[in-house]
Amino acid sequence: MAEHGAALEVKSAWMPLLPPTTPSGSSARAPDDLHPAYRPDIDGLRAIAVSAVVIFHVWRDAMPVGFMGVDLFFVLSGFLITKILWRESIADRFSIARFYERRIRRIMPALLVMLLATTVGACFVLLPVDLVGYGKSVVATIFFVANIYFWRDTNYFSRTAEEKPLLHMWSLGVEEQFYIFFPFVIFLLAKFWRRGAVAAVLVLTIASLALNVLAVRAGLTFPAFYLLPTRAWEMGAGAFLALLATPNRPPLSRPLIIAIGVAGLVMVIVGIAHRLSALSDIPNALLVVFGTCMVIWSGQFGIAGVGRLLALRPVVFVGLVSYSLYLWHWPIIVFAKYYLVREVNLIEGSLLIAIMFACAVISWRYVERPVRDKTFRVPTLLVWTGAGAAINVGTALVLIAWQGLPWRLNESAARINAAVGTTFRCAVSDHVVVGFSRGCKLNLPSGDPAEAKVVLMGNSHALMYAPVVGSILKEKGLTGLLVMANRCIPSATINFNENCRRLAERYIEDVVRLPAKVVVVSLNWSPETDGFVDQYGKLFAGTKEQALTAGVSDTIARLEKAGKVVVLVGPIAVPGWDVASVVSRSLAFGRPLEHPDHISVADFRNRYAGVFEHFGGDPSLTLVRPDKIQCDDAHCHYVRDGRSLFADSNHIAQAELPLFKAALADGISVAVRWADSGR
Repeated sequence: MAEHGAALEVKSAWMPLLPPTTPSGSSARAPDDLHPAYRPDIDGLRAIAVSAVVIFHVWRDAMPVGFMGVDLFFVLSGFLITKILWRESIADRFSIARFYERRIRRIMPALLVMLLATTVGACFVLLPVDLVGYGKSVVATIFFVANIYFWRDTNYFSRTAEEKPLLHMWSLGVEEQFYIFFPFVIFLLAKFWRRGAVAAVLVLTIASLALNVLAVRAGLTFPAFYLLPTRAWEMGAGAFLALLATPNRPPLSRPLIIAIGVAGLVMVIVGIAHRLSALSDIPNALLVVFGTCMVIWSGQFGIAGVGRLLALRPVVFVGLVSYSLYLWHWPIIVFAKYYLVREVNLIEGSLLIAIMFACAVISWRYVERPVRDKTFRVPTLLVWTGAGAAINVGTALVLIAWQGLPWRLNESAARINAAVGTTFRCAVSDHVVVGFSRGCKLNLPSGDPAEAKVVLMGNSHALMYAPVVGSILKEKGLTGLLVMANRCIPSATINFNENCRRLAERYIEDVVRLPAKVVVVSLNWSPETDGFVDQYGKLFAGTKEQALTAGVSDTIARLEKAGKVVVLVGPIAVPGWDVASVVSRSLAFGRPLEHPDHISVADFRNRYAGVFEHFGGDPSLTLVRPDKIQCDDAHCHYVRDGRSLFADSNHIAQAELPLFKAALADGISVAVRWADSGR
């Protein structure tokens, strides 16, 4: 999202605070035939984009899809940079060195200043585990791979994400990765296939969009959100628009062009303000991207309409400072919520917005504009940028090496904090393809799914148990495989939505076809959902527990029909709030703990009485009861012996998994004996 009018400069002098026509650059150079004339409506669109992102991050419920502002930024970036690159290329004045000089001027100084300030704040506020993670994210940000780091590290929409001050840098990673390759694409098209450039960019854009859709349908939601191949289509849409020849005269009547601009702006506003589908963000993204393209296209003819609204001085000014505002807004929000150990109210949120806007204006006025002035020489730019990057990376490595400076905390807070975010993630090298599904090797040296003797299947709660199941298999000399679909339950008849149901049906069929005779099924028995749908698309009328029981029963029946012996991992008492983070921060900052650290064992077992009765009475099934380890005679604990059992709101911390090893090992041993005996 970081391209905000690179190289768009005009002759008019800067007017303090509310410039009517000044671009986000600062040098007073007359426009030439290679650099498009400044368009204040573009800055107006930036203002909408950054405002949506800020509101979403401060008060998520007020604008639940405000993060779509980043999609808008991507379109603008693709349009503006392609316009310049194309004109330079066809004029034989393309220079990759000059291009990256502009990128460095535009991106790095403001970024490095923000990182230095945020690092100072992080050392005072963040607890050790989070400070180590912060250090890693600094390094990833400097090398423009933050999107890859956060893809492997966290879910953007989880509460844990709200404790990562540089999470928003994922978008900068996507954009800069795009501009490693795209300038060469434009140059080659201009050199060898000028007439086919529009078609070529359109094909690449459609291919990226198709890959995004396929990834989402395959359950790869996180990589689809974070990674360049599935995000490039948004910048590609802007690039496609930039390559379209601007006609000498408007091709449509004035009222119709104005109407297109109005319709586009309405599409943008609807796309960032209202969730169109519970299954996917693609419909919102399409609305925002196409709407942005319509506004940009209609504005190129200089006809009044939404352009006049977007060009209002206050709106334009927000657009001018939007890059700095984007940089500063998220760390300020994170530090406030992190220290308060709660959400911010209306007054606090408004104060945070005022602070981040003040930081943005200062950054824009005293960092962005001076450095982008051509009088700021390239050698000086490179020296200062290199020094700033080295200082940031060096400091980050110290924080990592010193394990987040744990001596700042009392021992109790540090012990609890050690569990934060310690959920298992399958290493990329351990991923395998299982039919149409994805799997993870568990003591499977060959990597061949057909050689697995035991399959662990389910959602993130199957992934949660993967380390301990892998350990058990290794000790018993067995090979194994994890097959999963995040955020869906393992049921082809009852699921959260139709997309989950189809996904589960596919991977259950893939497991059925495997030679493995033992299947361990694990899932989150306490999902946060408003309801379930059956295979006919109708809402399930019963309780969550009844829906899960019916769905899992069908899955077990399918597996047993295929000759599998099934081990079912039963429910645990999940807190529903981020235990390790909240408790450790409450202890560190002297906040009262506003959540119970346990649940009554009677309440828990009454809730799941039907589940235990139904599956515990099945003689062909082995039911593992982790609740018997988590719970004593009175309570089911979330914190025990000064340690957090949970890494977040519902997943067991990796360090606590050995507590459940004996129960899982017994269940797997029984199932293996049954399978070997042909029972």
